Amino acid sequence: MNIRIISSIVLSVAFVVLLITGVLLYLTPYNYFVGSLHIWGAILFLACIIFHFKNNAKTYKNHIQKRVGKWAMAIAVLGLVPMIIGLMFNIAPISSVVHFGYDLKKSQQPEKHEYEVVDLTADNTTPETGSPNIATSKRHTPKLKVFFKAGQEYQSAPQSLFLNITYTSVPQIVVWMETLEGKYIDTLYITGKTSDSSYRSKDPKVDIVRRPEALPYWSHKRGIKANDGLYTPEGKSSDLDGITAATPKMDYQVAMSAPQMGRYKLMVEVNRTYDFNEFYSKTRFPDDAIYSGSGSSGQPSLIYESIMDSQQPGQHLFTLVGHGHHSGKDGSLYSDLHNITTAKQILEFIVASVE
Repeated sequence: MNIRIISSIVLSVAFVVLLITGVLLYLTPYNYFVGSLHIWGAILFLACIIFHFKNNAKTYKNHIQKRVGKWAMAIAVLGLVPMIIGLMFNIAPISSVVHFGYDLKKSQQPEKHEYEVVDLTADNTTPETGSPNIATSKRHTPKLKVFFKAGQEYQSAPQSLFLNITYTSVPQIVVWMETLEGKYIDTLYITGKTSDSSYRSKDPKVDIVRRPEALPYWSHKRGIKANDGLYTPEGKSSDLDGITAATPKMDYQVAMSAPQMGRYKLMVEVNRTYDFNEFYSKTRFPDDAIYSGSGSSGQPSLIYESIMDSQQPGQHLFTLVGHGHHSGKDGSLYSDLHNITTAKQILEFIVASVE
């Protein structure tokens, strides 16, 4: 048996395996089988190379001692230096080869859908709602989760604050429960700025900005009037303590507690500033101090609802049922959505699930 012939043939086979799997790993997303075959091909190739060097040590030594052999070794070793520097400092065209393969593989991979999770169930302290039975039931209820899929209009265009500083506006959102007849039960989640009127102001000395037009349908349902006669919360409120969180800048899910009470309505109200359209323009209501005063109201809040059953696990999509008053003067539900345009794209969809 000629070991040298066998090792040469095995070496060539290992080289072909490395070549094919290497090309596949460079051009396509990682595959466990291809990656494993590449590793074993490398192991086999390394073993054959060691055996090859052992059997051809004298010939290899003679090559190195020759002038052309020394030049070849020097060029091979020195050639690694620019490659290492190019990769370390991301210098083209050396780094471009790597980036091309990475971008090509990334384009073939399915899009990852990441979202933020807001968990409000850690503290099951029940707000003062006037319904003592709710406090007891909340401690024994499965999680209620509401997922908000951000739409194309989730964030506003950059708005000027002062000097060259800009910011983007994200929606204000509230989730609450009602009976099937429409009677307010309890608020389960609300975004921070509406919960205490801590909206951003162009005047740095102003800490509280009143925006009754933000979530008027919910605020009137809640029915708590502030000292200035508005229904939107002012400062910290005991019934909203523990259910408030900042609005994430991406898709997100809120885990919350809800009483076990059979079938009920789960309501969501959404509003985002600076979403003007042809009808709800900056000059639409010139005599309305709330709408035209700040120049940021835009389209009115949108109201969504879904019929839930705390005894029946499952998922439930929300339906758009109307909008609130454009400046928050009343708590009516306006079902005519004819003049609502881009506001419908603030959220792509809302889905609730009972575990």
